[in-house]
Amino acid sequence: VDDQGRVDYGGLKAAPEDLLGFVQALGEMSPESHPERFETRNERLAYWINAYNALVLKGVADVYPVRSVEDIQPDFGFFKTVSFRVGGKPYTLNEIEHEVIRKQFQDPRIHAAINCASASCPRLAQTVFLPGILNAQLDAAMRAFVGDRANVRLDQEQGILHLSEIFRWFASDFTDWYRRKNGVASATTLDYLMTYLDAENRLYLEQNPTVRVEYITYDWSLNDQEIP
Repeated sequence: VDDQGRVDYGGLKAAPEDLLGFVQALGEMSPESHPERFETRNERLAYWINAYNALVLKGVADVYPVRSVEDIQPDFGFFKTVSFRVGGKPYTLNEIEHEVIRKQFQDPRIHAAINCASASCPRLAQTVFLPGILNAQLDAAMRAFVGDRANVRLDQEQGILHLSEIFRWFASDFTDWYRRKNGVASATTLDYLMTYLDAENRLYLEQNPTVRVEYITYDWSLNDQEIP
């Protein structure tokens, strides 16, 4: 993985031994199959984030070369129907993301940590997520995601805030977390974003809370180093 989060899928396909060893370990043990080995929340969450990212790499490498995850199965079947063995049970990527990570942990920062092998996804980290530093890693991931103009771009002249579609698809994840954290009755995605925006953009939005929001078309092309 380079510093832009792009993957050398050709190299991974040619030398998959390390990834295959990790995926085999995932298949044998999970927080659900061996709960005694994952005592803390951070141990469990780090496991599932790393599992998701590794299985995406495995799934793409298995069929590489492709130009997009859309090409692997029709109607995004790569996420819906392709299953992987985790802790002795079959899981699809959607089940890991929606039924495990989102439902069990309710932490919107995961949307800046899990990577769906596409250009508009958050950058794939060059290191795994570790329980002891997980909060710092997730904060850094969300800060980097929000700080990337490909995901969040404020046009002060036009009064338009351009946002990744992730903030539309999972709006309730961000607003529900903000309400719980701050003990308020209602919240907007903008409230959540203010936590991570730089001072200049935060000040503008404080003074212009009714700024128009437009969503950036999601780019599903593969996050491949071979694709410009």
